[in-house]
Amino acid sequence: MSKQVFSLLLLLAVCLLTAGVASADSSTVPFPTAGDSYCSATNGCGTIPSGGQTAYMWTTGDYVISSLFTGTGLNSVTSLSYDFQIYNVLGGGNNETVEFLLNNTLIGTFTVLDCNYCGSNQEFTGTFNFGAISPSGGGYTLEMELTNTIPGGGGSIAFLDGGMDTLSGGSGSTPEPGSILLFGTGALGLAGVIRRKINW
Repeated sequence: MSKQVFSLLLLLAVCLLTAGVASADSSTVPFPTAGDSYCSATNGCGTIPSGGQTAYMWTTGDYVISSLFTGTGLNSVTSLSYDFQIYNVLGGGNNETVEFLLNNTLIGTFTVLDCNYCGSNQEFTGTFNFGAISPSGGGYTLEMELTNTIPGGGGSIAFLDGGMDTLSGGSGSTPEPGSILLFGTGALGLAGVIRRKINW
């Protein structure tokens, strides 16, 4: 195999590999946010008001759930990064574990720690990685659900308006501009090699 042919194959392989990587995409969506529905076994159900919070929660199964996000452009999601605030009033040695679900599939958990009844807003950030989850009903729904019941006098938590989450995974079949540019660069390189070879 000549050096020119080897170089050509190597160039095409790099372009195709990079184009494949470029098909990964992400979409940022608000959650928890104003308008999201919640239910507390002791304090009832409702929607988060603008600039407000859910009712106080401390019972297994209490939850907050997003609307259906249909405009993400993702045909699958493999990771989620979150950034939101919780109003923490836990005390008496009680912690609350919360499940995070995407399309009703558990993708991870986090724990809100006893803060000695501090009554303060606490920021939670992190990333969950998981097997590919496809759209359901044409999109993606996010949900957080309490997994344990805090005993009487042990405090509570509430989810605040203003959360943001980034869904990452595979985009649709339409090539991204970066993929098109990479393919075009590879094609120009191929044309140049062929032209040089013919002129020899």
